[in-house]
Amino acid sequence: MAEKAVEILRGKMVESRAFADVAVVDSLGHIRFWLGDPERPTFWRSSAKPFQALPVILSGAMDRYHFSSEDVAIICASHGGEEAHVQQVSSLLERIGASSEDLACGVHPPSDQRSWRTLLETGQEPTILHNNCSGKHTGMLTLARMLDAPLAGYEQSDHPVQRKIRQAVSLMTDIPETDLITGIDGCSVPTFYLPLARMALAYARLVDPRGLPEEIQAATAVISEAMRLHPYLVSGTGRLEVTLAEATHHRFVAKGGAEAVFCLGIPEKGLGLAVKIDDGMSRTIPPVVIHALEDMGILSAQELMALSEVKIPILRNHRGLEVGRITPTFHLHRGKILCGH
Repeated sequence: MAEKAVEILRGKMVESRAFADVAVVDSLGHIRFWLGDPERPTFWRSSAKPFQALPVILSGAMDRYHFSSEDVAIICASHGGEEAHVQQVSSLLERIGASSEDLACGVHPPSDQRSWRTLLETGQEPTILHNNCSGKHTGMLTLARMLDAPLAGYEQSDHPVQRKIRQAVSLMTDIPETDLITGIDGCSVPTFYLPLARMALAYARLVDPRGLPEEIQAATAVISEAMRLHPYLVSGTGRLEVTLAEATHHRFVAKGGAEAVFCLGIPEKGLGLAVKIDDGMSRTIPPVVIHALEDMGILSAQELMALSEVKIPILRNHRGLEVGRITPTFHLHRGKILCGH
């Protein structure tokens, strides 16, 4: 059961509380720290994107289509629809001989508010390239090309692209393919329903792939480096992935997902962290993630100072007046438990 993780204060009084489950797992599958239920199952949503990109890298597409590290980052992205994101996706589509009409992710406005205002002010309509998943879907089209599979229907669960992704998720989470449960994500591709501890295990293996086949180790290194070095392409202006990278000199591999899921790999410790906020509200993710890293002793005093406004964010009203704050209230439990036990 989820435990209380933060209090939302108005003035000095508690107005709301948020509950969370947290799992921190090493690459051998041991749960090292936790809050609530580390085996709580939930949908992985966009935090699964590095593993949906894994078969793209394994296919040899980097050599055939001259992928840069930035290209790898954008196929792992939930981007904000900013101009740099749109251009990165457009360039990759052109190189693989596909177009935006081949994308099956749907259209929504840029999640970056400045980019959305720019479109409104210039009388433009959002396109499918502004969809936060357009990079991931371009990666899937790339994999279809490498498999000599049809582009049409690549989002369907029985398409060769999705079968390859399912194999990759199974490998990295240690869950048999036949046991993987899926739903349909907001962008129409399968999304995986699995325990937080298995998400954390996958991120631990992403940054510490020892024991995995050599080709997997090489591919995870490419993805980890791209996400670590290019968090802006993975997310966008003002997002937690960027804030963490700026404050910590790009130490972590981080990726958020819808309904308040957030996952992170800690390379120097060989650990993966997975967070789920029980009510699905993302505003409490940054305080929980930062406080969890602090509680594990991962962050230096200088890094904590740089992240102080993220750990305890100030709440302001429409006039800009300070009215309250969000405060973490938890301590992680410590131990060493094998996933699934």
